[in-house]
Amino acid sequence: MNLQELKIAAQDGREARERKSQGIKAAMLGISLNIFLAVSKILAGYLSGSVAISADGWNNVSDAFSSLVTMLSFVYSSKPADQEHPFGHARAEYIASSIIALGMLVVGLALGRHSIQRIITPQDLDFGVLSFLSLGVSIAVKGFLYLFYCRRDRHLCSPAMRASAKDSLADVVTTLAVLFSTILFAVWGINVDGLTGLLVSVFILWSAIDIMRNMVNRLMGSPPSKELEQHIVDEILGTDPRIVGLHDLLLHDYGPGNLHASAHVEVDSKLSFVSAHLLLDRIERKFYEDYGLDIVLHADPTTVKDPLSDQLSELLHKTACDIDPNLNVHDLQQFETATEYILAFDISLPDNLTQSDDDIRDKFRAAVKAKYPELTLYIAVERAYQTSSKEQIPANIDVIAKDS
Repeated sequence: MNLQELKIAAQDGREARERKSQGIKAAMLGISLNIFLAVSKILAGYLSGSVAISADGWNNVSDAFSSLVTMLSFVYSSKPADQEHPFGHARAEYIASSIIALGMLVVGLALGRHSIQRIITPQDLDFGVLSFLSLGVSIAVKGFLYLFYCRRDRHLCSPAMRASAKDSLADVVTTLAVLFSTILFAVWGINVDGLTGLLVSVFILWSAIDIMRNMVNRLMGSPPSKELEQHIVDEILGTDPRIVGLHDLLLHDYGPGNLHASAHVEVDSKLSFVSAHLLLDRIERKFYEDYGLDIVLHADPTTVKDPLSDQLSELLHKTACDIDPNLNVHDLQQFETATEYILAFDISLPDNLTQSDDDIRDKFRAAVKAKYPELTLYIAVERAYQTSSKEQIPANIDVIAKDS
């Protein structure tokens, strides 16, 4: 997930239809050019007797099928949400990318097998005029498709279009390798056809695996880009001066332009429940209006402009920094009962911190007890992408919130 995808989510109905139309047109161009290459190469292979050129022609048939998959993904992904898919169908583009990558994987494995056979049993290469013409046309067309798909991807932010671009680049590299091998054999009689093909097969396989890895990560829930996270945080914090902090921002990816989010927003505890609700509801509506982003905001009351609260906050943040500069303390809550004074807060730990939750809690308790022995601490420890461990505040106490 990146900032460009948030801009796609902000598209109105007309812009969304235009995205679908451009995606389908780009895929149809890919189908047409790949069919043209397939027919011309198979014919050239038949006339010249070159098995390699004919095989490359059948590879273009598979590329035409990949373009068809891309076209269908744009048609299907633009369907509105329904009862079976309440979050829409935009992930169809991720599935389409995986299918394209699977086709590249098959081609790469087949080319690798054929190349190993050529290394073991070298064969003379055909270097007739028809062969060179066929290879030159293929490089030109596939190079054009690569640049065309890259340009469309920058505009449409489509993983399927991105996969098609990588597929076209792989074809360019493959054909260039064949052309290089043919020239080398024609001029100097050096046959490196098998070795070159093996190197190209590794490149294709690497590209295919990279596409599949990215798409699997997307489908399983990969983290958003730092740029996108920071943009949303800045937007929320800049909305109203009564918002004093934000944490636990979660972004959920249901396909290009289909993002959902939630976050905890710290607001002045002196705000009434109704005022806090109206404040966050206004922000949620603004995000949907500006970005088409469904975001759910949870209000965390925070004591502000209170000397004791400021001192406690400073002490906790200093303790956090002493443990790890990337450790974050938030959600400070102060409560009074008839018998004790309670301080509850959350700690977010960086991924690489190996200390146990109990060790972290002990360090905070020791730091607070040295200055405020009367405080009872309830600490929730959060680890990124892992289950949190929370000390539960008793539910049967008569609590008076500390607002001043």
